[in-house]
Amino acid sequence: MKIRWNAILNFLVLFAVLISVAGIQTTLWFQLFGNVPAPMLWLNLIVYVTLYRKPMPAILIIYAMGFALLAFTAMPLKMMWISLLILFTLVYGIKSRVFWSGSGYYTIMCSFSVVAYHLIYFFTSMVLEKNPASFEIVDRLVQIILTPTFAFPMYWVLAKIDKISQDELMHEPGGLEL
Repeated sequence: MKIRWNAILNFLVLFAVLISVAGIQTTLWFQLFGNVPAPMLWLNLIVYVTLYRKPMPAILIIYAMGFALLAFTAMPLKMMWISLLILFTLVYGIKSRVFWSGSGYYTIMCSFSVVAYHLIYFFTSMVLEKNPASFEIVDRLVQIILTPTFAFPMYWVLAKIDKISQDELMHEPGGLEL
């Protein structure tokens, strides 16, 4: 099996973007906006990887990203990986039914994913943890509103990164192509 250097470069650049957006979310956001909950910028990156990569590389990239995100959160590894795997399954299931390339679809999937992620995290926390996560409706609603608003600029940046660092498009449309 031949290693493609473009794929490694792409992974490293996406990893650097992940660390950057997680850093912005956890430190810079609160310096600028005070107590307003930060959007889940890293989740938009996870959705992009799910939509525009083949399944096995996407799962490996998402697991690596989930492990890297542990430095920015107090969430246990089991919660991070289980939540991301369930979210991957949901998004990939929708992608296999209906897919079109572009920022509109990406924004729709980011909107779906942030709602789904909060529900997944809340319910898996109730099942797996002794002290489950609190519901915090206002904080979660603010994140649900803010996260998709950053989807379009992130799509533009991530598409440019893919255009520069990859030989071929990695998405595989399934189901109904629009």
